[in-house]
Amino acid sequence: MEYKNASVSVDGNSVAEAYRQRQEATPTATAHLVKIDGSYRPVSWETIHREVLGIAKALFSMGLQKGDRVAIMAHTEPRWNIVDMALLSCGFVTVPIYPSSTPEDGAFVLENSEAKLLFVGDPKLLAKANEIFAAAGTTLPLATLKDEAISSGALKATGYKEWAFQAVDDETKKQWRALSETVEAEDLASIVYTSGTTGQPKGAMLTQYNFASALRMVVDEIDLTADDTLMTFLPLSHILGRVDSLAPIFAGIIGAYAEDINSISRNIQEVRPTILISVPRIYEKIYDKIRTDVDAGSPIKQNIFAWAQTVGRQVVRMRSEKEPIPLALQLKFQVADRLVFSKIRAKLGGRIKLTASGGAPLAQDLCEFFHACGIKILEGYGLTETLGPIFVNRPDNYRFGTVGIPIGTAQVKIAEDGEILLKGPQVFKGYFRNPEATEAAFTTDGWFRTGDIGEIDTRGFLKITDRKKELIVTAGGKNIAPQKLENLLKLSPFISNAMAFGDKKKYITALVTLNEENVLGWAKSHELSNVSFEELVNHPKLRELLDGELAEANKKLASFESVKKIAILPNDWTPESGELTPSLKVKRKVVVSRYQDYLNRMY
Repeated sequence: MEYKNASVSVDGNSVAEAYRQRQEATPTATAHLVKIDGSYRPVSWETIHREVLGIAKALFSMGLQKGDRVAIMAHTEPRWNIVDMALLSCGFVTVPIYPSSTPEDGAFVLENSEAKLLFVGDPKLLAKANEIFAAAGTTLPLATLKDEAISSGALKATGYKEWAFQAVDDETKKQWRALSETVEAEDLASIVYTSGTTGQPKGAMLTQYNFASALRMVVDEIDLTADDTLMTFLPLSHILGRVDSLAPIFAGIIGAYAEDINSISRNIQEVRPTILISVPRIYEKIYDKIRTDVDAGSPIKQNIFAWAQTVGRQVVRMRSEKEPIPLALQLKFQVADRLVFSKIRAKLGGRIKLTASGGAPLAQDLCEFFHACGIKILEGYGLTETLGPIFVNRPDNYRFGTVGIPIGTAQVKIAEDGEILLKGPQVFKGYFRNPEATEAAFTTDGWFRTGDIGEIDTRGFLKITDRKKELIVTAGGKNIAPQKLENLLKLSPFISNAMAFGDKKKYITALVTLNEENVLGWAKSHELSNVSFEELVNHPKLRELLDGELAEANKKLASFESVKKIAILPNDWTPESGELTPSLKVKRKVVVSRYQDYLNRMY
């Protein structure tokens, strides 16, 4: 695959300024790698800019003014990013809507933001727009990311080609530049509505400077260069995916777009990226696949893998603590790398130099495993309100079990009750049209209340204990962080999702859902191939298997926090089914409400 690297970084104080610098400095460099007719092809910055100008011309003709809000409801794809750049470069305000949003939430976002236009990704999402408009009692002009116009009932969305591929004259170019140059650092760039587990969404107001500061810091702190290719697959409605998609502007890296969430493994092989940014669930799935392959192999293969893991974990723990590694252990690690770890790297394209994880806590065991493979997962921490990562481990300065140290000029302090408080140029300005929530989000002296509990160690690394409102307090008065327990359970290749429970109870229990593919594979190898998945859920042999997985997880927990019982649920949780947020976090109140009978039977 041939493409031209940008080789120039930019440092504008707004996304609009940085975008102008990028398209002027490196117009022929590759911006995107896009799957077209079965193969990945490079798309240059000048090609993208022609589409940006076409979209801008259409927006001008509609009479949109700087500061007007435009909503996007689409799955991750290059055109989402191109529309976003068109909006940001002109001073319009991007309002993402999750494709999995309920009609009521979508209606609230459109009404609260007073959006003037809605982009939809495809016909299914146009049909959803119909439901949203019905809930809102109003309609908006529509455009689609599909080439041609699409319809649903009385709704029609203008095709992408009609706008982005239209002829652009010098007058439009001058109008775009004149408007772009009026965009200031403190202008509103995006309203990102939090996907919280309860209540109405809150619209975090993020400025052009918030974006520029956060992106420049990320580029500097994790050493992104123009030689890097970043695989993009996270939802662009989520702030981590948004940072991912806009990083090429500032770093000159190439953004390669996965076809969809189910094609990631194949697309990684095709693109051979150097960087991945993801949420923990994706890394858990990769690890599950590796373990399943090993478990299906010979006893010799399983023993070699177990030995390599032991050696690898010893080495990476010593590296993390900056301890010298004995020569004998170095030699063992070289053998482990040749026999096991190099093959895992090859399956992930062979070029990955680092990966980043955020959006939810990452199990330490998982992080250590990938480091041993030579794939550094740099766990970070941030929220929508901090425009993504505000803490991150560095490639040469990391500590397992932590989310790293502050990036750039960000400041942190721990409140008396353990809550993490933050300040910095990437911290949002407040919630849109919600002064009460804004006031509650900040201390009287201007520190942002994260709602998370944490502690800073002697080396300055931040360790997250849990969400302030999600701590389990047992009947015995013990405070327990549920995500720690859940992450250990999800290390099992047979468990897809888990939720710990036990507030005001004598002991901890958990609800678990199954990885159907791996469970069926196990059943086939244990003379249960004729048993349906629905029957397996209640089969005593599966219960015995999962009890063993539970025992393994409990070995890493103190006695008071160990999980005494689990209930196996018949269906997995997804954002569409309502138990998970779009960033794959468990909606605890929803789960407790739906599965109260299962919980009651464990006490």
